[in-house]
Amino acid sequence: MFSYRLPALLFISTFVLTPLATANCPSWTPAQAQQEISTLRQRIAVWDRSYHRDATSMVADELYDQAQQQLQIWQGCFTDADADPAPTAATALQSARGSLALPYSQMGLSKLSETALKQWMQQHDDLWVQPKVDGVAVTLLYENGQLTQMLSRGDGLTGQNWLMHAQAIAAIPQHLQTQQATLTLQGDLYLQQPQHIQARTGGSNARSQVAGLLNRQQLSASEGQTIGLFVWEWPDGPPTMSERLTELQRLGFVDSHTYSRPLQDFAEAKHWRNHWYNSALPFASDGVVIKQSQRTINYPRSPYPPVWAVALKYPLQQALTSVTHVTFNIGRSGRITPIAHLKAVRLDDKTIRKVSLGSLTKLKKLALNTGDHVAIALSGHAIPQLKEVVWRSPQQQSIKLPSAENYHALSCWQASPDCQQQFLARLTWLSDKKTLNMHGIGAQTWQALLDAKYISQLTDWLVLSAEDLASLPSFAKKRSLQTAQAFTQAKSQSFARWLKALGAPPAVTPKATDNWQILSALTEQEWQQQRHLSRNYAQHARAFFQHPEVQAVAVNLQKHGISGF
Repeated sequence: MFSYRLPALLFISTFVLTPLATANCPSWTPAQAQQEISTLRQRIAVWDRSYHRDATSMVADELYDQAQQQLQIWQGCFTDADADPAPTAATALQSARGSLALPYSQMGLSKLSETALKQWMQQHDDLWVQPKVDGVAVTLLYENGQLTQMLSRGDGLTGQNWLMHAQAIAAIPQHLQTQQATLTLQGDLYLQQPQHIQARTGGSNARSQVAGLLNRQQLSASEGQTIGLFVWEWPDGPPTMSERLTELQRLGFVDSHTYSRPLQDFAEAKHWRNHWYNSALPFASDGVVIKQSQRTINYPRSPYPPVWAVALKYPLQQALTSVTHVTFNIGRSGRITPIAHLKAVRLDDKTIRKVSLGSLTKLKKLALNTGDHVAIALSGHAIPQLKEVVWRSPQQQSIKLPSAENYHALSCWQASPDCQQQFLARLTWLSDKKTLNMHGIGAQTWQALLDAKYISQLTDWLVLSAEDLASLPSFAKKRSLQTAQAFTQAKSQSFARWLKALGAPPAVTPKATDNWQILSALTEQEWQQQRHLSRNYAQHARAFFQHPEVQAVAVNLQKHGISGF
């Protein structure tokens, strides 16, 4: 259902820290707070105009809700006692108004947490549950059985007449067999998607596609065939839910009957939410609606959500948080991976504090800066991904990028301030079980030796003894002996393993009779003709064996009597 969005347009001119300024409150100056709150308020206002006036959603509902919550928190931390109260929905969404009054308001539903829903259900009885269809809300008005109006939701009180589109949508009957003089139906126009599973594919931009069709001057019959109708309310219909559903089915609104279930308790509400979230439906949905069977509509044009129906959303697919800083992991091959560090946020059952951006290219495409507010999702319900920048902080700070040209497969063969990460990655690869197989030695061991200045060149560890290692505070006697034994064992590894440990191109496969001198003497043409490498691989092999830093390592290995050197 087209959930109601109330924009926060309250302008706060002077900010004073309130008792709510706990650990959740930013440590901003009044001027900074004014900037941040004003920026977010303006962003929400833009979303509201697009959503209500143009029926186009610029941001996912769950991100919108979190942004609204964030705004409320900030306003609770920094308030102005003299500020005017926030405007009502009717005045805040003037641009969404149409020329026609809705016979019954469509103010959306309060979205409750599981705890709040339990309490709500204890105070209401004779309850039903339906999927919360992710579509474009409309009001259908029939007079003496003939469709006379299809009104857009507008600002919830007035909307536009979309009757000309109704004629092209086969799911909307033009005439009903009813004795009721005036009949009003509220529902959602949805994109028909047979076998749509929300948990697998999410909303898939379905609502926006329908909104785009409805915003056209003319809707073709073929386009109308793609749109379905889910009637979720009959405000002037029979008094009980079962009666309304039976009559709706008779009138041809089958979805309403098919996807409505009576509820006994909260456990059943959770069951149906999980069932519809993971089952194939003909439409996208973003939660469930729990409503009373008999509801009193005393205020048909109330500017507030109804008290007899509430929503329980599906588990969040995206969480809103902000970027605190960005670091860069530089791997053994010189690949640079930006890591965005985040204000901790919960998504599913995980607490997410950082996310890999994959590459400098993606970082540049996002134009990401420190302070930006971003959407985080889980790929395959496991790996966090940064999906988009939702809005930018007015206090954002640019990120200094490393020079990509300084890092490649043949860079960083010794310790230096700019080479710490890649050099450590080279050492860690040396001890990997796929290379020299130094049991018990990993990045922590190498980092300890680097911090102690015991290693500055790639092969300095070859001369370290157990006594040398025991002098380090972090190395007990047992650890020193085990590390020295692993170093000794590594010296006896084969020439092929040593080449792999040094980072020789994967295409280089030495023969039993090969040694360093033979391979380093091969020309690019010989790599192609004698070793059957492609031109590209031959170039990489030649570059590796001829690189001065690699040759210096080879000379040192020869001095230590390593096989093949």
